[in-house]
This record gives sequence, structure tokens and C-alpha cells, in this order.
Amino acid sequence: MQILLPTDLFPPGNVGGAAWSALTLAQALQKRNHTVTALVPVQGQKGLHWGSALGIPLLRHGYYAPRLPFLQNYYRYEKLWPSLAATLVDLGHSQLRRSQRSNLLIHAQHSQVAPAAILAGHKLGVPVVVTVRDHWPWDYFATGLHGNRFPYQMREDLGSRWAAVATDLLGRLGPKQGILALPAIPYILAHLKRRATFLAQADAVIAVSNYIAQRLAGIVPKERLFVLPNMVDLPAIEEVLAQPPKTPLPATFLLFVGKLEPNKGVGLLPEILREAGCKWPLLIVGKGSLQQKLKEDLSKLGVPVTFLNWASHEEVLRLLARTDLLLFPSLWGEPLSRVLLEACAVGTPILAMPTGGTPDILTNDLNGLLAASPQQFAQKLNALLANPFERQRLRENAKTVARQRFAVEAVIPQVEQLYATLLG
Repeated sequence: MQILLPTDLFPPGNVGGAAWSALTLAQALQKRNHTVTALVPVQGQKGLHWGSALGIPLLRHGYYAPRLPFLQNYYRYEKLWPSLAATLVDLGHSQLRRSQRSNLLIHAQHSQVAPAAILAGHKLGVPVVVTVRDHWPWDYFATGLHGNRFPYQMREDLGSRWAAVATDLLGRLGPKQGILALPAIPYILAHLKRRATFLAQADAVIAVSNYIAQRLAGIVPKERLFVLPNMVDLPAIEEVLAQPPKTPLPATFLLFVGKLEPNKGVGLLPEILREAGCKWPLLIVGKGSLQQKLKEDLSKLGVPVTFLNWASHEEVLRLLARTDLLLFPSLWGEPLSRVLLEACAVGTPILAMPTGGTPDILTNDLNGLLAASPQQFAQKLNALLANPFERQRLRENAKTVARQRFAVEAVIPQVEQLYATLLG
């Protein structure tokens, strides 16, 4: 098959889990003799630029967007979609000319490129698949958090009403900036409607977890909605782990990986460690608005802490393999955390909050422990740190679950079957 893979972001570089998931999919398809071409919009560039990224042919589509917040969003989305779709159509015609039969498919990876993929699919007459890896179909900011703090509870709160959007803007931007942003509400609501309308036209929508699938009910017809997890390339990970970490590490340490923002629950760490009476060395990989407060609060507790503002993807894998325990106190609706998937793949003991799609990865007391409150988190933390044999059991089970459910060999045949069904 020939797959066009438009994606908002793509490795290498300082990109998040969604980009690495897109790369893993592309590499897995390529290894199974499919032709894969990635297309990435790049703000600030002009024209089209061919290259490759970690073995995947890549076309960068340059575009301009001004710095004004909501006007910038219009240029990044609505204004970009037609030209991005035209580039996909050209790529599609080029691929079809090389093939004696129509085995072309477009698989969009995120919000910025999905509508363009739908437009191109209509013009080419080929199937379009869209993967949803976060909250973009119903939340303008894609976090699923009202005011960037509290999870939305019901569909009607997710931007379909003026009041919800207004209070969301005030909570995110503060009173002054929030009030100035209120005139953008008509655009925000119209933009959300456009996102949902395009998504509903996809031939298939992949939700990466049951949690995301539930949130998509009412937007995507049930018969076109499929739950397929992100995958991990176990042999590639083993190659990375063959090299030692470059970061100086203590003999024993706890690890947090993620943005230092309220939704990731990192602000709970001082409370959890104080409740547990724990002073194990802590390594925090990530940056964000809570960094300074964390430094101050952890220093008062006497917890030895090291901050790494950034580490390469490979280095994060090595740190996950070396840590005694990964702390994952996330408070938001995690779609399907790549940190957790890769932690399982390397055999990391994990203690996590059961939010969003996390229970799709972790089964309590099998390949990790789940704690629904900071108090439970502290209790289970103490129990795990006192029992190295229990941590070792979790390590072994995590690897087993990763191999059985999230390895490329387990997931990619399901993706291929979906493609084949759509292509008839």
C-alpha cells in the first residue's frame, strides 16, 4: 500500500509523544514494504522542501502565520488547509501514476492536517484515516481542561456554549487578557465546529484509547470509530538501551517525565513526598510554569532534586530503564501517554493516577500501581520503595504487557487490516 502521512509534527527535534507515535507508525509500515511519505507543515518557511527524517521520506510545507494569537490560529488552520490539501493531491497523483491499481490511502495524524487530508481525499477519491491522540475535536486548546486546570465533565461543556468558552479563556489567560480575548469566541466556536465536521467525514477515525473513543461518541459515527493504541518498537528501544545514560545518576532515584504544568500533576509531588516522608533523590525531566515553585517546595522538604529542562528521546528511554520508580500523578484526561507506553517497554516500575486512558495501559497491581488521590499515592509510594521485589515484579510484568499489547508486531497487523478494508 501507499500511505500519505500528514502530521503536525515529526521527529527529530524537541517534539512530543504524538510526533514519536507518528514516526513509529511510519517506520513500522515501511518495514512491512508499504510506501510511506510524511508531510509536515512548517511555520515560517516558504515553499516545499523534500528531505527525510529517520529514514522516512518527508515533504515540508512552508506557510506564514502572524503572531497575533487568534489570527495566527486562522492562518495555521483555515487558511492553510486548502494549500496543504493541494500538496497532498499532488503527492497522491504522483503516487497513483506509479501504481497499476489504486492502493493509496491518507492517514492524518493530528488536528492541523486532518481537515486538509479530508479535502484531499475527496479530490483524489481515496480513503482517509484520522488518528485522534488528544482532545482537539472538542476543545480549542486540545488539553480537555477548562481554564487549563479542571477536566471537562460533559460534552455540552466543551466549547459548544459561549459561557464555557468565556470562562475557559478567563481561566487560561487571566482577567485582563481573558476579557480582551472574548471577541474571539465566535471564531473559536466556528473553528471547533469545522474541526468536528471534517472529522466526521473521515472514512475511519482511530482513537488511541477507550477514553478518547468515548469522548468521540456523537462526533464520529460508531461504525467508523476504531480503538487502536499507539505502538512501541521494542527492538529499536533495546538498541537505545545498549548505551548507558549520559546524565549523571545517583544509585537510586525517582523519576518524573513531562511538562511542569498543573494538568500533569507535577504540582502534587511536594505534597505526596511530604505525606510519604520520602527523601529519595528525584530527577525531573521537563520544563514549564511550575518549575520555580517546585524547586522551592522540594528544597523546603529536603528532597534532593535535579531538573533536566530537556533530554533527547533516547536519553529519556535510558532514564526510564534506570529509575527505581516512575511517578505519573497526571490530573488531566491522558489520551494514551507515550511516556507510560515506553516505560512499560523498558520495564519501569510505575505509580500513576488512573486518569483518562492510563487504565488502558496499566492494570493495577499487574504492570503498575494506580492511586486515585495524593494520599493513596503517598501510601503506595512508601510500600513500593520498601519492597524491591515488588518493583522487580512490576518491571517484568510491564515488559510482558508491552510485548503482548503495544509492540509493533501486535498493533501493526490491525492497522493494515483497517487499511485493507477501506481500500476494498
